[in-house]
Amino acid sequence: MHGTPLPSKLAGPPLSDREAVADACFRAFASIDHAEESLLKSSCTADIYTDIASKVCNGYDELKTKVWENVATKLDTVHYLTNMRVSVDTPTTARGYDPESGKFTTGAIYNCDAVKEDDDVWKLKTMKSSHVWGEGDPSIMAGH
Repeated sequence: MHGTPLPSKLAGPPLSDREAVADACFRAFASIDHAEESLLKSSCTADIYTDIASKVCNGYDELKTKVWENVATKLDTVHYLTNMRVSVDTPTTARGYDPESGKFTTGAIYNCDAVKEDDDVWKLKTMKSSHVWGEGDPSIMAGH
């Protein structure tokens, strides 16, 4: 864990649907950077489907064990989410369109779908990445 745990719910007035969908994305990636599973759980549906860096996961448990545990607990990461656009389709669905140094930096475009669950919280339903560039030693991601 990296310091004080981040809250799953924010204080203050309720977020708009558009802000809440973006927050689900921020929580998902912050869960990796802060090794905070409560953020991951709060941001994903139980049946989430992901295809990240050609690693497909069906369901939360598979995402957690195949990807999250290996990356969040074994690597130092920083995810910057920028240029986010959110389309709220219905009241409950939304869509979003140096090698020796031991470092690997990559740029990717993520396409995510979200749903509002019974607890009135937006959660990610699918995530798919298209990696557009990488720099450094990609072998450090082997097994992650």
